[in-house]
Amino acid sequence: MASQINTNSPPDLELYNIRTDAWGLLTIAAMLLILTNAIPITSSKRSSKNPAAPAVAKPQEAPYARAAIWADVFHHVVTGLGAWQHYKLPSHYNTSMGVGVWGCAGLAALGAVTAMWGMPETEGKAEKAN
Repeated sequence: MASQINTNSPPDLELYNIRTDAWGLLTIAAMLLILTNAIPITSSKRSSKNPAAPAVAKPQEAPYARAAIWADVFHHVVTGLGAWQHYKLPSHYNTSMGVGVWGCAGLAALGAVTAMWGMPETEGKAEKAN
């Protein structure tokens, strides 16, 4: 008698890939929204002395960098949780999955520390100087 395969539920690895890809696509969407707001397409401030000179970003536009870091932290948290679902199984408890889980945890923590304490506050300071 052939071994019986449960065809009603997808394999663990397939679920892991679907979930990880979905969270990855949501992160890419968030990054695109952040970047489209960070880079003005039609309006730019040019020097009155040299109109051909490239536009210079103002310091108050820096919060987009912090938003991009938070989107990356989100990505590492959800990817790490997806990897954990796979890693906790005895059949998948190996070094490569451990790197995925603990690497994502470390990168998420590093990103959170950077976003909270590692970036200078530029918002509002440029306005006070003018």
